[in-house]
Amino acid sequence: MIHMNLIAVAERNSSIGSVSQHVHVTNVADVERRYKRKYLTVAVAALFAVVAFSCYLSVWGVPAALDGVFPDSYLNLIGAKGGSVTKTAAAGPTAEEIAKQQEAVAKARAAMSVRDIVGEIKPEVLFNNKRTSYNSYLPLEKLSYQKTSLAQFLSFLNTAVPDDIGFSECVYQAPNYYYLRGIAMKASSQHTLMDRLKAVSKQLQTPIASEAATEVAAFGQFSVPQVRLDAVRGFVPAAEVAAEVKALKSLAASNKVQLKGTEKPVVEDFGVYKRYTYNVTTTSDFAELLNFLNAFANSPIRMGVPKTDLRFAKKFLVTSLRVEMLVR
Repeated sequence: MIHMNLIAVAERNSSIGSVSQHVHVTNVADVERRYKRKYLTVAVAALFAVVAFSCYLSVWGVPAALDGVFPDSYLNLIGAKGGSVTKTAAAGPTAEEIAKQQEAVAKARAAMSVRDIVGEIKPEVLFNNKRTSYNSYLPLEKLSYQKTSLAQFLSFLNTAVPDDIGFSECVYQAPNYYYLRGIAMKASSQHTLMDRLKAVSKQLQTPIASEAATEVAAFGQFSVPQVRLDAVRGFVPAAEVAAEVKALKSLAASNKVQLKGTEKPVVEDFGVYKRYTYNVTTTSDFAELLNFLNAFANSPIRMGVPKTDLRFAKKFLVTSLRVEMLVR
């Protein structure tokens, strides 16, 4: 065993000696040249990357994610637009600049003459007096329209309806809608009534077939001949509500019309004013009712009638009136 170990050690020493004899000697100058070549290649690649990136920034601007990373001197050198520049531009004028602008406007306003100021305000824009439709009327004007148009419509029916036509229902609702239903003794009377309704109506329609020559049914919009917007001249003070209702009942009684339902009004609060609504009824005949409504239209009573319904119940004419009053 010992002999074998000595042989192994001798062989290892021999191999080490032979290796040492073939060791390659390095040339320091060649190594330096190779390293310089590598450094130069890396530097050129880095320079190319910087130039390419600078060109990108110059064309497309600095991305939002890199905003504030690069100094302004570098961005100005390559002509790139940073996010900070965009934000500054979007921010608009400074507080100092705004204050100067407001001061300049105030001085210009102070130097204007009264005539220039009035001309600039244009009062016709603030006060539009061209109210030509019911929906554009003021609250008191609507009451005036209701008060006077109802009497005009019923007066038309009183003169236009042939004597042999009787109505089972007649409805009139503000601003000018009506519905009529009845029966005629002769077909000629029905045609006469329809022709007269066409002359004073808008969008007249009838659901009755042509073969039902004596039945009357029509609805449309009455062309009010005389529109009055000054029949109701003011709101009713709260302390005068009872007196106003009493005046209405007295006017009706003087024309042989007895009104029922004026005790408990429905009150709606609109803040600036309140609307009192009375659902009243009467069983007076048509002539007496018409006289009362004509007198009501010409009276100083501050009320309107937005809806009227006349129906025959058994042998009596029952009239329902919705009467409204505006209270302050």
